[in-house]
Amino acid sequence: MKDSQCIKLAELSVVSVDAEQTLPIRHKVLWPDQALDFSKVDGDEDARHFGVALNDDLISVASIFFETNDTARLRKFATLPEFQGQGIGSHLLKHILEDLRSSGCSMLWCDGREAAKAFYQRLGFEASGERFYKKDIAYFKMTKTL
Repeated sequence: MKDSQCIKLAELSVVSVDAEQTLPIRHKVLWPDQALDFSKVDGDEDARHFGVALNDDLISVASIFFETNDTARLRKFATLPEFQGQGIGSHLLKHILEDLRSSGCSMLWCDGREAAKAFYQRLGFEASGERFYKKDIAYFKMTKTL
């Protein structure tokens, strides 16, 4: 891989992937202390999965689960640690937001980790409700009208 400090967004490709392709990054970033299967989500087979590729290697992934025709949920959004803080996750999420808007979706939400709250807010998400916990990790429900 290239030196992660030199990556330019033009070098990246946003691609459609399948659920199985998301698992290694989901596992490494979100739940490294759990078994790989812990990173699977019920309904993965019906969700839309996106990735960011650098030289054909996935470095970031996100999955979209449609609850209704106009409401979707972002789940298992993860960027490899060595590529975090460089705009790659923002690049991916902006692509997803535009894709959802063009398909008629009007609301996207997620359970965002408290550590990522400011990230979501910079992209126009708002915290909804009180902090809650999953496996001792603090979250907020984050929503964005499209």
